[in-house]
Amino acid sequence: MILETKNLTKTFGLRKAVNALNLEIPNGSVYGFLGPNGSGKSTTIRMMTALISPDQGEVLINGQSVQKLGNKALLSVGALIERADFHKHLSGETNLKMLARMDGTDESRVQVVLNRTGLGERGKDKVKTYSQGMKQRLGIAQAILSNPKLLILDEPTNGLDPQGMKEVRDLVRELAAEGITIFISSHLLDEVQKICSHVAMISQGELKTAGPIEVLLKNSDLLVTEIHVDPIAPAIKLLSTQSWIHRCEEKNGLLNVGVSLDKISDLIQLLVQNNFQVSAVIPRTSLEDVFLSKVGEESQI
Repeated sequence: MILETKNLTKTFGLRKAVNALNLEIPNGSVYGFLGPNGSGKSTTIRMMTALISPDQGEVLINGQSVQKLGNKALLSVGALIERADFHKHLSGETNLKMLARMDGTDESRVQVVLNRTGLGERGKDKVKTYSQGMKQRLGIAQAILSNPKLLILDEPTNGLDPQGMKEVRDLVRELAAEGITIFISSHLLDEVQKICSHVAMISQGELKTAGPIEVLLKNSDLLVTEIHVDPIAPAIKLLSTQSWIHRCEEKNGLLNVGVSLDKISDLIQLLVQNNFQVSAVIPRTSLEDVFLSKVGEESQI
């Protein structure tokens, strides 16, 4: 594992922001860290990057303790914590060169990372002329300046328009394809599902579930199934009387049903026996459905 947290705990006053959190991030993964605002994601990342100290537990990067070794354990790590912040009256290139000199990084890396993040032709422009999406990509350029093996991104698409979100999403995919392990926190379930191989979900500082996304979707207690059925209104009335069906609603002329995997055959049989025409049954489970089944309605993202 390239990154692990062991019994990580942090309290602010009477509030336990992170509670005995254990995570294992495999090398080469794109690991989504999901939770509603205020769930402890940013606090966890600040402990991972030695910005704050835990009350208990530790963070291990390549087996080295961040709490014991500090910056020595972070030599292979790049991070973008919340929104990128630069000197807006200076160019993107100048900002990165200043950071490179501060970190002892070869300045030849500046043009490399500008090109890598799609800013090669805008590097000499002042940051104040950049869109928000470009500023976020510049932030990622800064995070990969030292050629890290692990990249930690805290809410990298927060506040971006759809185009900006796509730019950052595409960049994350490309960096992952180059072998960089990426740990990305977000409250945007759909974004995480599009780019991540693994995910952990937390609520009120506690881990609710974690693992490969495909496994979580397959093993979800609340499998959402799209059914092409006719007539639809009487079908909803019938299915709504069954205690083993968790959700039953019409959406775009189709029937969306929340039911466990082992009950799908019973669902089809019930409809057919009651003379309904069933033309298709398609599983449509998403991370949102997994989140609701693990965390609950009270922690909406």
